[in-house]
Amino acid sequence: MATLLNDREIAALTRGNLPLIAPFVPRQEGKPSYGLGSFGYDMRLGSRFLVPDEASGMTLDPTGTPAAAFREITAAEELELPPRTFVLGESVERFALPPDILGLAFGKSSYARCGLVVNVTPLEPGWRGKLTIALINASPLPIRLHVGQGIAQVVFLRGERPRRAYGDKQAGGAYQDQGGVTLPR
Repeated sequence: MATLLNDREIAALTRGNLPLIAPFVPRQEGKPSYGLGSFGYDMRLGSRFLVPDEASGMTLDPTGTPAAAFREITAAEELELPPRTFVLGESVERFALPPDILGLAFGKSSYARCGLVVNVTPLEPGWRGKLTIALINASPLPIRLHVGQGIAQVVFLRGERPRRAYGDKQAGGAYQDQGGVTLPR
């Protein structure tokens, strides 16, 4: 049976050679908030984004998308996401999941109330790296994204160690140790 990790358990996993979360903020700060909560961690939005380039005429493909289909931008403090568009962003934090921990991310309510859909795939046991975050503006109005502030909450579940962790997958751990926003491979 899986158990949900509380703030003390999450904080304990951030100590040692391969911390669960780095950099780690031991309390909630900012707006939208980031840092350690009661039963999760509010991760921050990084400054690098990949924006689909409509002029490229390419098709996005989950089996491999050419870099030319996107243009990279860096935002110092904020980025306005036009209506009904999406970008790929990255987390500030780097995660290193032990082989018996799974992480699930959920968008922050302040952004959800503006029409932002935050999509992050599960942080599988044994996975390491910065998260790539799909940010979709479902609103008819632009949404302002705040770099360095909270974008999603990650909750962590502990279960028995699976037979195969992320790096042991038959298909390979294509996104192991990704350093930031990463296209499909």
